[in-house]
Amino acid sequence: MSQFVTTPPLFVDAALSRELEGAEAAASREFCATAAKLYPGSPIRVIDCAGGCGLHYGPADPLNAVKGVGLNGPVPVAEWDALESAFREAGSPVIVDLSPFANEAFVALLASRGYTIGSFETVLCRRLDDGSSLPPESLPTGISIEQLAAANAPEWTRVVGMGFANGGEPMKFAVDFGLVRQHLKHSITLLATVDGVPAGGAGMSISGPVAHLAGGAVLPQFRRRGIQQELNAARLRIARERGCIWAKVDTQGGSASYRNAVRAGFQVAYTRPQMLSRCDR
Repeated sequence: MSQFVTTPPLFVDAALSRELEGAEAAASREFCATAAKLYPGSPIRVIDCAGGCGLHYGPADPLNAVKGVGLNGPVPVAEWDALESAFREAGSPVIVDLSPFANEAFVALLASRGYTIGSFETVLCRRLDDGSSLPPESLPTGISIEQLAAANAPEWTRVVGMGFANGGEPMKFAVDFGLVRQHLKHSITLLATVDGVPAGGAGMSISGPVAHLAGGAVLPQFRRRGIQQELNAARLRIARERGCIWAKVDTQGGSASYRNAVRAGFQVAYTRPQMLSRCDR
């Protein structure tokens, strides 16, 4: 089982946030645009805005979000009006992943239009090019982690969805995550098995120097075996092999995912609020 990894102190500034959030926005844009092609006739679309983008999958889809806006200087009001209009016409609220380093005028614009905080995410990252150690490959007996074949994409989606639902009913999305990921050039999808039985999975998108770890979940009956730690370790090794400088992951503060990220050498970069509007503004 992977042990705690010690890394040098992390000092976060606006430039690093711009790189991390920009990479996430680019990967999210590619995912959404690919999904739109795979699901013709759906309402899935990308709305570009001020160097970031709005992602719309459906009126109440959990993937709807605005990413990377406000980190490249002032946001033109006309562009923001167009984005809001697109979401409003689709009957969807606007959900903004807001960096604490966002342009002050953009933050003031959101406040003036009645946006409120819907939730918080903890953004963690770690360097991969500084010579620091990565978690060793130490899979317990019977556990295997392999990159996913296209034919197994639905199984990956099922396992990860049930893992996030803690054994309950998985959230309903407009797209099959595993299917879309198999069509992305810079996406890594891993499936963990225990004695041949699917137990968990994880994804990773690479955009420029940043590897964004996402979609990591383990089925309840297979937890406390170190599987999520091993999924983190495997993704970090792949990211370093591919020349990434940074690895990034978003979690709920204090969650098991947060603790496992810290064990893998990640450090808190900042807390990111998700700002929520009314769709009838």
